[in-house]
Amino acid sequence: MKLMNPIPIKKLYNPQYDLLSTSDRMELLNKIGKMYNLELICFKEFTAFGKSTYTAVYRSHDGIDFVFVPGDTVTLGFDFKNKPFQDIFNDENLAELAYPFVEGYEEEIFSEDDVQTKISEILEDEEVLSNIETYFKYNFTQEDEFVIHPLLVQKEYSETCWIPISDETLRQNKEWQQMIEKAESEGLSEIMIHNTICLYKTDDSNWCGKLYEETTFKKLLQDIKDNRYSLPTQREWEYLAGKGCRTIFPWGNNIDFSMNLKHMEWMDNDGDYTLEKENFFGLVIGDDPYCREIVYDNDVFSYKGGDGGRNICGGLGVLWGYLPVSPYFQDSEMVIGNNINGGYDFFRRVIRINDNMK
Repeated sequence: MKLMNPIPIKKLYNPQYDLLSTSDRMELLNKIGKMYNLELICFKEFTAFGKSTYTAVYRSHDGIDFVFVPGDTVTLGFDFKNKPFQDIFNDENLAELAYPFVEGYEEEIFSEDDVQTKISEILEDEEVLSNIETYFKYNFTQEDEFVIHPLLVQKEYSETCWIPISDETLRQNKEWQQMIEKAESEGLSEIMIHNTICLYKTDDSNWCGKLYEETTFKKLLQDIKDNRYSLPTQREWEYLAGKGCRTIFPWGNNIDFSMNLKHMEWMDNDGDYTLEKENFFGLVIGDDPYCREIVYDNDVFSYKGGDGGRNICGGLGVLWGYLPVSPYFQDSEMVIGNNINGGYDFFRRVIRINDNMK
C-alpha cells in the first residue's frame, strides 16, 4: 500500500529533524509508526549527559519496544595520537590508569604517599606510557566521519540462548517444582544451573523459568532477519551509545567516582545504577562491562559495549574495568567463534528506515 503523504527523508536526519516544530515531529513519528505497523506508546524527550532527543516509543506486534533515532553526519572514533594523557584524564583517573603498573601493590601494603609517589614515577616512565598508548591505539576505533541513517532501535538489549519455559510446562515438571520448593525454603529467589536452566521469582512472587539452548551467531542473525529486523553495525552502535561524542565516554573522558557503578563493591551500591538508565535516544545501553552487544558488519560479527568483564576480573580497577563501555572501545584480542556465549552476549534489533523506504 502506498502512503498518501510519503515521509520527506531529509527530515529524518539532524539538524533538519531537530529544527522541526514539536507538532511536525509528532506527525512524522506517527507516520513512521503506521508505516512499520508499530503501536505508538508515547512521545517523549530523552535527556542524558547534556544531550537530548524528542522522539517516540513504539511497540511491535511481538511485544518489543523501539524508539526512533534520527540520522546524522557525525565524527565517530577516538584518536589518542599526540594527546598527552595529562590532557585527556584528570589526576584521579590518571592514578587509576597507572595503578595496575605499580609493582608489588598486591603483595605489600604501601602507605598512601608511597602509592602516589609510585604513580607519579609510572606516569613519567616512557616504556609504561608507550604500552598504555599501544593499548588505546589497538582497542579504540579510528576517528572518521560517517553518515548514520535513521533507525528504529530496540530500547533495551535482549539476552541470547535462553528460551522461556511456559507456565504450564513449569507446573507439570516435578523436578523443577522440587527445585522451586527447595529454593523457597532456603529463601532464594533464583536457581541457576550453568548453561542448563534458570528458575527465578518475579516481582509478583510467581516463579518463571528458561532453558539454555546453544546457538550460533549465524542462527541468531537468521532469526532476526526472518522477523524483518537487523543487527546494528559497529559504527551505528557507536552513534547509538555516544551520539558522536568527542570524548572517551558519552559524559566525558573521566570516570566520575560519584557514579554508582555495577561490580564495584566498594561503591555505595543500592541497585540504582547511574548508567542503567535511558540515554539521550531513550536507549538503555553501555551500562555493564560484562554485557557485550553483538554487532554485524559485512558478514563479520563483533562486540561492542563490554569485554565480558575481562578487565574488571583482572582487578584493573574502575577506569580500566569500564573502558569497554566506551562507544569507541573495540577489543582487539577478542576471537569470535561460531557459538554465542549466552552469559555475556546480548543483542539489539534495529529497523533501517532508509532501506525500507526505497
